[in-house]
Amino acid sequence: MKEGYFLKEVVEKGEAIKAIQEYESSFLVRILAKVKKQLSSIELAYLPFWCYEYELTSATLKEAIRGKVAIEPITNTSAILPADYPLHPINKDMNLFPVIGEQDKEAAKETIYWEVFQKERKRKSIDITFNSAFVIYLPFWIGYLKGDKVGILPVDAITGKVDLKLKEAFLKIIHES
Repeated sequence: MKEGYFLKEVVEKGEAIKAIQEYESSFLVRILAKVKKQLSSIELAYLPFWCYEYELTSATLKEAIRGKVAIEPITNTSAILPADYPLHPINKDMNLFPVIGEQDKEAAKETIYWEVFQKERKRKSIDITFNSAFVIYLPFWIGYLKGDKVGILPVDAITGKVDLKLKEAFLKIIHES
């Protein structure tokens, strides 16, 4: 599936390499790892999320809040984006991972509820309307590590942080592709 949009990476390749090296040299990883792993290569790849544009109203809000919530369908990892966050059309040269998993509006609704629940204690006074759903690709640097086995380590190309939760999604997609 090539339709949809993507978010541009902010983190450069060198910063991602540094994040992976720092992670691999951390005290806990050194203790738990039986064999030291070395970064053998790294590539920019885009992981698909289902993105829902929403409008939220509440008894305590003077006007509706509009935004986007993105849900990765394998791990149900979520990201909330402002309504005006820049989306870019996909081009054919991008390294896009295939979409595995169905839309899950309930997961999107739960994510928004929990975000709003910090301020709005009465859940029944929160109303969420979904306007559209589409695929959005989020950028990650995928580090391939060599040791006794080959492994991967994803780095969020927007925040620069190693994202172990999404490693499961990448491995499943790679395995099923």
